[in-house]
Amino acid sequence: MIAVRIWYRVNQRQARFLKRALFFLMLFTVAVGAGGCGILGSFSTGAATEQIQVTVEQSGQISRGTAQVGATVRQALETMSVPVSVQDIVSPGRETILTEDTVIQVIVVTEEESKSQRVLPYISQTIRNELLPEGETYSIQSGRNGLEELTTKSVYEDHLLVSQTITSRVVVEEAIPEILMIGVKAEHAPIQIPGKIIYISNRSLWVMQNNTGERIPLVTTGDVDGRILDLSSNGEWLLFSRATKEDEINSLWMLHISDWNAEPISLRISNVIHFAAWLPGDALRVLYSTVIPQESAPGWKAENDLQLQVFSDTGMILSKETILDASEDGVYSWWGTDFLLSADGKTVAYANPGSIGVIDRLTGQKTPLAAILPYEKTRSDWAWVPGISWTAEQDGLVFSFHGDISGVIETFDPSDFNIGRIRIDLPIPEEIRSESGLFSYPAASPLFNNGNALIAFLEAVTPAESESSQYRILVMNADGSNPQTVFPLEGGGYLSPQKIRWAPVTEQDQTWLSFIYQGNIWLVNPFTGIYNQITSDQSITGFIWE
Repeated sequence: MIAVRIWYRVNQRQARFLKRALFFLMLFTVAVGAGGCGILGSFSTGAATEQIQVTVEQSGQISRGTAQVGATVRQALETMSVPVSVQDIVSPGRETILTEDTVIQVIVVTEEESKSQRVLPYISQTIRNELLPEGETYSIQSGRNGLEELTTKSVYEDHLLVSQTITSRVVVEEAIPEILMIGVKAEHAPIQIPGKIIYISNRSLWVMQNNTGERIPLVTTGDVDGRILDLSSNGEWLLFSRATKEDEINSLWMLHISDWNAEPISLRISNVIHFAAWLPGDALRVLYSTVIPQESAPGWKAENDLQLQVFSDTGMILSKETILDASEDGVYSWWGTDFLLSADGKTVAYANPGSIGVIDRLTGQKTPLAAILPYEKTRSDWAWVPGISWTAEQDGLVFSFHGDISGVIETFDPSDFNIGRIRIDLPIPEEIRSESGLFSYPAASPLFNNGNALIAFLEAVTPAESESSQYRILVMNADGSNPQTVFPLEGGGYLSPQKIRWAPVTEQDQTWLSFIYQGNIWLVNPFTGIYNQITSDQSITGFIWE
């Protein structure tokens, strides 16, 4: 009896389940019959995709086909299998969306490269020689044309030439310049001079000693770049730099100038722009600072370092020492730092666009003395570095500065360039001359036997435009008093910016100031006003007097 009841209840549950299932099946059937409604309505395929006509014109050929509305020009060309290269000109643009019947124009662009050779004509160079009588001319070197290979790229549009560009030049053979030497011997009375004047004429080196009429060629290879020029304290060894044609900017060389048979010796030091000098003494010790060549202006990035190397008289490196590590101190550190040795060689003065100071050569300790307000208006590939000079007593520096002598207060006055002085043991700078100009380059004289000393400097003719102005030479007492113009005199011309040099004498009545005027070396006595032109070749680009 119990078993019968259980079976009855199970069958009742199954009956109810079957009724509900039939009910939902009927609802599903009604939904399907409703067409665009209900669940299945969402699977409707809709109308057929609309097509548009496309015509392609390419190199005089016409192709026709169809594309879907909304396709891009690029997709239409792919659908029609029209070959199009990356450089071809397509109109409308390749990503333009098509909305109606369209004509697509394809201009086929092709490129060709060709090579040809072209003659490089030689140039003529003239060297003016004061040792030859005026008017005499000699051929030093015959000229010869060179040859270069050109690679030319030609661009065609639908087979019509539209442009030609030279993509590379390779020099197959360098042109050799014609060099003529012309005599320009002038009737200048020789002047007795102390020490040696070593000068650069036509990128070659000459020495003048004893008197201004005695001149001897030292290096005549025509590659002296003039960045470095220094004479050893014993007057025997010349340190100079030569330009190079490789990845280096230049290289350092030395020459024993007392031995007329000696040849220049490479020191295997390269990329020296701002400073290199002999240390005093008998040993051949060179102190120098380097740069890293780079393609962007100005052509280098300064290391702002100090290196010391000792050489034998054959150029063998005996030792090497780093005095000052490379650094990037200041906004304009990329331009570089100028250095200046003291007379005893124990201290090195430095100047950069933001400060001046001294370095103990023995310990490498760097001591700033005065802040310099950087000159922010160059807006070019150079930076202004203040000129510096050791005082006659070698106990401080004379320097140029911008704006207030504190180096902090900003100035907008273009004429606000001045000269100051500072002692090493009492670093309180003081102004001794105002409105001297951007390129004043103060130079203290030797301490004369009578205990006096002067400061020579350049002064801008138009201080408000001193960056482009010409300059005159003035001298003043060490405290800035009694300034006097010594060049030009009445009716004379003015100078381009340059560093002027004192004769290496302590006798006041025998002293001279030396400078370059119109490509020649001139001397002027600041006490008598007597001046002399001592060269006539009009090609002097630099010199030292030591």
